[in-house]
Amino acid sequence: MSHEHHVIISPGMDGKIDGLQLITKDWPKKYGLYPEVEQIVWKDEFGLEPKLKKITDLIDKLVVNGNSVSLIGTSASGSLMLNAFIERKGVIEKVVNVGGFVRPGNRSGQRNFNERSAASIAFRESVLKFASLESTLTPEDRKKILTVRPLWDELVPPETVVIKGALNKQIPMVEHVLGIATAMVLYDPVIMFLKTSK
Repeated sequence: MSHEHHVIISPGMDGKIDGLQLITKDWPKKYGLYPEVEQIVWKDEFGLEPKLKKITDLIDKLVVNGNSVSLIGTSASGSLMLNAFIERKGVIEKVVNVGGFVRPGNRSGQRNFNERSAASIAFRESVLKFASLESTLTPEDRKKILTVRPLWDELVPPETVVIKGALNKQIPMVEHVLGIATAMVLYDPVIMFLKTSK
């Protein structure tokens, strides 16, 4: 059986996976990375645990077959993938947070965490869970983490994205959705990070 590097990718609050599938469809041929785009329904009555279990179950399934596994969470899924990394960090190669809250912060207005998390109990739980566990990350754990954010994001403040000791990249783009798309397609810090061996 051939050894493959699978990358589990999950979407933001809207839960849409079409765009992620489209921009990663050529990854196997171009980069030797095999995307596993996993739909997460954030706006339901269920909390974090079933969503986190969905990701950790997929990790377990993929590593049993001898594959490498990395994680990418875009926007709302950033903290979800970091929580999955903490639960399975012995087997995860890399984890990427593209423009997602990893702690509440203290902004007001549109960037206020309570406002941003009002539509999803699971998203709120995910961010608060990672924030409570962040201090348990070792220096070696942090080297496996990339955070990506645009020059300016109208929804997610920079201090709620970056992680001390991780590779924190700012990309030459403004606006939340455009910043995520740029990170995944044009600027390529994500690909470069995933392709770099530990």
